[in-house]
Amino acid sequence: MIVALEGLPGAGKTTTAKLAADALGGEYVHERSADHPFLEDFYRDIERYTLETELCFVLIHYHQYRDLDRELLVLLDYSPVKDLVFADLNLRGSDHELFEAVYTRTSGSLPAPDVAVFLDLDLDHILQRIRDRGREYEHDIDPEYLAGLRDAYGRRVAQLGSRVERLPVDPFMTPADVASAVASLVTAPHADGERRER
Repeated sequence: MIVALEGLPGAGKTTTAKLAADALGGEYVHERSADHPFLEDFYRDIERYTLETELCFVLIHYHQYRDLDRELLVLLDYSPVKDLVFADLNLRGSDHELFEAVYTRTSGSLPAPDVAVFLDLDLDHILQRIRDRGREYEHDIDPEYLAGLRDAYGRRVAQLGSRVERLPVDPFMTPADVASAVASLVTAPHADGERRER
């Protein structure tokens, strides 16, 4: 069973995925964004480095996701569909068409995560968390870009997994509280296609 944690940068995907994996007795798999050679360039000049950034991400995610053992309980801090979300926001015209063709041949040919949980934290706290974690390349991220990213996720949220859950995150919840809520959502009985909010 593949469980994907999704949300905006700073929403707590990585921390939550680690803690929820421990709570559920599953395996945690970290997105290999550190392997991305263009990420710092992208945040420095989004328009100039968009195409190579998005194409590189889809290949990194495909390579990692394809090889997961779906017989195990695996928690990821991303859904491969996030690549479509970012492409919708950042690419236009023939660049978007090229990206979609690559995505269709790679991640789009694989089953979606069994469950995706979208961690929904308000933008003010997202920005504060981004500042607090101190990644140099995120330092000047534009709040309007994040607002556009939230809208782009909204248009693709139903595709993030075979079952999608939205978890509104109160900024005063502890990481353990968020992980416990995620574990409850993952293990709760549900009707096929049902989407719930906590």
